[in-house]
Amino acid sequence: MLQLAAYANYLDFGLQTAIARFLAGALEKGDEEQCNRLLSNAFAILTVAGGLALGVVGILAWQMTRLFHSIPTGLSGEIGYGVLILGLSAALGMPLSAYTGVLIGMQRNEFPAMVIGASRLLGAIAVVVVSQHTHSLAWLAACIALFNLSAGVVQYAIVQKLLPWLRCKRVYLERAMTRELVRYCSTLSVWSFAMLLVSGLDVTIVGLFQFQAVGAYSIAATLVMFYTGLLAAAFSAMMAPVAVLQARKEYHRISELVMVTTRLNSYVSMAAIVMAFLFGEVFIRAWVGPAYLAITLPVLKILLFAQAIRLVGNAYGTALVGMGLQKLGILPAVVEASANVLLSVLGMMRIGSTGVAWATLTAAVLAQAIVAFYVLPRIRELSLRSASFLWQGAGAPFAPFVPFCVWMVARSWMEVHLPSVATIRWIPYLLLLAAIGLSWNGVQRTLREMHSI
Repeated sequence: MLQLAAYANYLDFGLQTAIARFLAGALEKGDEEQCNRLLSNAFAILTVAGGLALGVVGILAWQMTRLFHSIPTGLSGEIGYGVLILGLSAALGMPLSAYTGVLIGMQRNEFPAMVIGASRLLGAIAVVVVSQHTHSLAWLAACIALFNLSAGVVQYAIVQKLLPWLRCKRVYLERAMTRELVRYCSTLSVWSFAMLLVSGLDVTIVGLFQFQAVGAYSIAATLVMFYTGLLAAAFSAMMAPVAVLQARKEYHRISELVMVTTRLNSYVSMAAIVMAFLFGEVFIRAWVGPAYLAITLPVLKILLFAQAIRLVGNAYGTALVGMGLQKLGILPAVVEASANVLLSVLGMMRIGSTGVAWATLTAAVLAQAIVAFYVLPRIRELSLRSASFLWQGAGAPFAPFVPFCVWMVARSWMEVHLPSVATIRWIPYLLLLAAIGLSWNGVQRTLREMHSI
């Protein structure tokens, strides 16, 4: 239900990002009228997008049994109502998401982080409490929908407190501003649609072919989505500073910022992979029990590798959007999306649900190769060379952990073929300690460089 309802969020056409970028520039110039026009026009467009999103989700809810033939009869109605409730909250919250863009443009990212994080936590608590008294999926969906919608209302109140002069009125609507927003968001829409195909269809594809595996796969997908969501929120903080640096024509600082944040992001991604190898089995057993382990754990490991590769491009992607050069990222996004859908369907048919995860990894490698050797050389404003970007941004952080990951992957084979493997189980821990030691200096150096920028 969450996966299907989330499709509505892809129909905001990147307007939240556009608001953050243009508002940062307008605030830098002290142009209050421009801010009012920006918010009013964006709010109007998002209202129309919300209506479109509700229509799309409504059709999905209506045609649920035709799309997913293996849904148990007793669940089809509940799932349909749940998707409709979540879709309605997403549609109503879409105009309010304009105020998230305002806060990001003001470089007050702590407010969206706290409000959205609190709403997700309270929604999860509500689901736990309500599930003790009812088995209705519609009521569980209502719990999540209510708190998601409340997050938008709270952010509206915060903006009114911080910028009391900022108004959303009909008098500020004008075609010129609408055209500018639509023109800026046209390429972002391609990005959004590509991301829908990359990370938004996996669970749906699994459900179309093997509905029984949806639960196990979605557990891994949810964990990865939570992890990438945290990193996406962190990287969104780069948007406004990049726009300001571009206005000052300090492109060398943007290049330094991209390189440093890419390297730090790679260290974080590698840490997540190591945690999955060390504690993934224990965590999944404690969380959902052993029944899901056979599918969830391999999928989780593969998806974390895939996201580690995909997230190498997070910093430069944010910089491109902040500089208004997002059209340069269309090719890798389209290639990754197309490859992911095609390979996911083939992988599901040939291997099963694990094949969908392998498809995501393969498509991520292909996209980053295009970025490094085709896109980066064409960004004249940024002095980033392909070889140095790949090595400093990803190679150096990942390299110390390669022996540990290879050992952990080969461990299952060794336990079967080497009777004395018990005597050498301490090897991965030594490899991990060595990798951490080699990486610690790199992390400290990266943090010092970030502070200096």
